[in-house]
Amino acid sequence: MRSVFLRFFLALTLTLQLGCSRSSDDSDWPNTFGYSPSEIVAVEIDSFGFPNIPVTIGDDEVWLPFDTGNMVGVSLSTALFDELGLDTVRTYNRVNGAGELVATLRVSEGRPVQVTGKTVGRKEIHEFDHSTLPGLFDPADLETGHFTLDYSTRRLAAGSKPLPRVIHGYSSVPMVRSERFPALILVQGTIEGHSVVMELDTGKSRTVVNPGLVSELDLKPTASGVRVESIQIGNLSYSVRSAKEVDQTAIDTGSRESIMVGVGSDILSQFVWTVDYETGVLWLPSERD
Repeated sequence: MRSVFLRFFLALTLTLQLGCSRSSDDSDWPNTFGYSPSEIVAVEIDSFGFPNIPVTIGDDEVWLPFDTGNMVGVSLSTALFDELGLDTVRTYNRVNGAGELVATLRVSEGRPVQVTGKTVGRKEIHEFDHSTLPGLFDPADLETGHFTLDYSTRRLAAGSKPLPRVIHGYSSVPMVRSERFPALILVQGTIEGHSVVMELDTGKSRTVVNPGLVSELDLKPTASGVRVESIQIGNLSYSVRSAKEVDQTAIDTGSRESIMVGVGSDILSQFVWTVDYETGVLWLPSERD
């Protein structure tokens, strides 16, 4: 796996980020949300803009993208699946957001998994057929009531202590709960003033918009997508120079409204956000920095 030198370099990078990023008040969210130091881990941002976290599977440490759109479970690339000598106990079908079959892949027996300083139990490991990514880690397998992600200071925290109803400097946005995938992060937001259900997906490097909605809103085409002037979640509003057209309507077919927008790491990296599964709310800064 990764060398001791690389882990030292990442820790040093985190220290430098903390020293030259936002003010201490702005980055003091661990105290605001009541996290202990053991509940916080360093995050590495890869070339796709995804947040990667250290995960120990058995005796092996790997760095995996923390993908809030991953509802399959702990996943490893085909190469890592074979390198760890995992035995196949069954297979599963991987489908895309439109419900189309992508591949039939292997699932291993349960292995002990550790993340954010604690053992989260024995987890089946799913093969992931991506040529570049080492795998995926999903929010459900954090086994906590809430988590906070901060791309800017390269930190992820996960805790179980109940959060207060009022948090200074932050506003709560009700989540749209999915019966099929309880860990999905869905909210009601607006795109160009049009109300839609949005998914917050750290596993997307770029924000995506449903092709039908692109036509309905007459979004301006770009060289590789469409221009969006305003995507708003709670009090926060962002523009997207080039959003991709992607159909995600098959992700949660049982919901009253289909997912029409996937908010990717291009937007999610711009603010600190907390998902509280226990109370079903998303905590966002009251104002943009």
